Amino acid sequence: MEIHAAADAGIRWLKKQDPAEVKDLSRSIQALSLWDENASHLIEILLSKKKGAYWDTDRPVLDTARACSALAGCGIMLSDAIEWIKKRQNNSNWDNNEIETSYALIALGDAGIKNEQGCEWLFRNYGEKWEHVGTTSLILMGLMKQSRQQYAGFIKDRVFWLLSKRNEGGWTYIATSNLVLQALILSGEAGKTDIDTSIHWLLGKQNNGNWGDITSTALSLISLGLFFKFNINQFYEKGRKDNYEQESSSH
Repeated sequence: MEIHAAADAGIRWLKKQDPAEVKDLSRSIQALSLWDENASHLIEILLSKKKGAYWDTDRPVLDTARACSALAGCGIMLSDAIEWIKKRQNNSNWDNNEIETSYALIALGDAGIKNEQGCEWLFRNYGEKWEHVGTTSLILMGLMKQSRQQYAGFIKDRVFWLLSKRNEGGWTYIATSNLVLQALILSGEAGKTDIDTSIHWLLGKQNNGNWGDITSTALSLISLGLFFKFNINQFYEKGRKDNYEQESSSH
């Protein structure tokens, strides 16, 4: 009930806002659609900002990828934008940048398109330079959207690393904490207590229905929505039951 009340308050606040940037629009659409709320007005605004096959902003790959993912969640597949993203790939990556490559892989994954070269580039080049919780979370989500089984060992290792960097339930910033929380939920590798602890921390950061700004509020609603969509409580209960049955059969 506490989570539903927080989500209801967040949705009411978000609906009163007037997002103009592609990032804010995309995150708001994703959040509202995940909670089965009408986002048609925001979708119209987002599509009106599209220039030809992509969104011509200061970060076109990031914003086009975000927009494609948000619209895909509403059942809208933009083949021209997806093709534009694919054509921007160079030497297995996007702009020689781990963040842009991660977002591109997420968008392609949401469109049902596999891109092994991009995944391998992230995996092979991952190291201390990229070892930040937000960056690592985006990389994990890119790999999970593309080929979860192939990178299962890496994903599991990095999930435990992310948890080791947590401080009192969160990871310093609201937006970053939500990216980490979403990666943990999607991975299925974090324990129920770990997820519950961070959800509780996130709820405690809400103030007057919001989490500071449009993007942070939308990301928080996405995290809470994923928590229910993937039915975390039952997922981990099933996991414990399966472990118990395996242990019993071995004795």
